[in-house]
Amino acid sequence: MNPSLFVGDLKLGDSARVRDVTGGRDMQQRMRMLGIRRGTDTRVVHGPGKRGAVLQVGGARIALGWGVIQRIEGAG
Repeated sequence: MNPSLFVGDLKLGDSARVRDVTGGRDMQQRMRMLGIRRGTDTRVVHGPGKRGAVLQVGGARIALGWGVIQRIEGAG
């Protein structure tokens, strides 16, 4: 089984499959609306840094702040 990590722990160019999104109902709903849900493949295309990261999810690039990327748990 692959170890869990958070998107904020990834390096530029790394990919991970989303395992879970922690946080309240509003956070989870927002992530689902952006296409980030359990089983989705994501890739870091810019950052991560102190201010956040840009993720590629499907055909879209999504900029997320540091606090948000620390709530997305993935499997490398």
